[in-house]
Amino acid sequence: MDYTIAIDIGAGQSTKVALCASPSEIVAEDDLLLRDYGASFEAYTAALVARIDGVIRAAGQTPSGLRGIGVATAGILSSSGEFLLIANVPVLQGRNIREWLQAHYGVPVGIDNDANAGGLAEWSVLHVELLYWVFGGGWGGAWISSDGRVMFPATDWDGDDAALHPTSEPGYAIPLSKMMLREVFMDVGANYERLEYHLLEEFDGNPGALLGPSGDPESLRAEVILSGPGRRRLFRAVVGDDDFYERFLDMDELNEMADPTRAGKYISKLSSMRVEAAVNTDRLYGKILAHATRYMIKRAAADGLVDGVPICLGGKPSYALPYFGPSTQRFLGKFGLFNYLRPSAIDERGLNANVVGAAVLADQAIASATARAADTTVDTALSQ
Repeated sequence: MDYTIAIDIGAGQSTKVALCASPSEIVAEDDLLLRDYGASFEAYTAALVARIDGVIRAAGQTPSGLRGIGVATAGILSSSGEFLLIANVPVLQGRNIREWLQAHYGVPVGIDNDANAGGLAEWSVLHVELLYWVFGGGWGGAWISSDGRVMFPATDWDGDDAALHPTSEPGYAIPLSKMMLREVFMDVGANYERLEYHLLEEFDGNPGALLGPSGDPESLRAEVILSGPGRRRLFRAVVGDDDFYERFLDMDELNEMADPTRAGKYISKLSSMRVEAAVNTDRLYGKILAHATRYMIKRAAADGLVDGVPICLGGKPSYALPYFGPSTQRFLGKFGLFNYLRPSAIDERGLNANVVGAAVLADQAIASATARAADTTVDTALSQ
């Protein structure tokens, strides 16, 4: 059987390795845990190869069937595949794992940021132009063309916020006007200044937490609010000193509300019970997301984005779409935008978007290598 290897390098927990008969058909998989990454690039690649070879054996395959490798990864890459910045995995900083894997296995290798890979995974199912958003610790995204190209990837980023396209790094690049935020907070009877107070508390008094892209003092970066931690920050600002919501949660749930990575499901529980503070939080989240979407669409439309493309949502906070989605759609309609938010097509199938996207990258690398070989053959024939 011919197959590809899909690799998802996570900055937080592990590197996933999967053997794929097709992007959506995983035959065997394994994890290289963060604790086993080693203290050097050589140690990491040795451990990664051991996992890849183990997965090939577990699938009952031989190395001769390997056609290509795809890598989805956290971090910022150069156009050649070198890591310009990868948080929490210092052994990869400044290294080029794409070139290393290509030399080691002798097959084409594709690599891209994990948000772009997730967008390609959605495209592999829907086959239409789309925007892909993934919410987690921040807000990442990708604009995928109808023929499966990542538009405006953040490769070779030089650190200048103005150089980032908002479809590529929306949470980092899109500004939320503080004037707008004060108005929408007032609409639900909340105080925007309380959010700023909590932000300074959370970030040890660092005033940079209150600055927008390019250090703009009149805005916030969108991911401060439009992210997993951001939804909890909104809830804290909305609820203030009112502890009425606490009677709807048990002690364990109240304790977990303090954890930004776990609070979301309890805010959703409170929303489902129509607790006012949670309902207002999601109304606020949805309206702010609509404002950020309008900013993105206006910019992308000037670059050729088709009207009304679907927006696919991934990441844990996207599971709260039933709560904040109606508010977002209502305000998008008021803004004259007809894009609709939908759950990830990959999540609906119980698949990992980064792994599926890595498999798509492998297929694209194979296609590119085949096209280059064909061009070389033609050029050789013409020169004879």
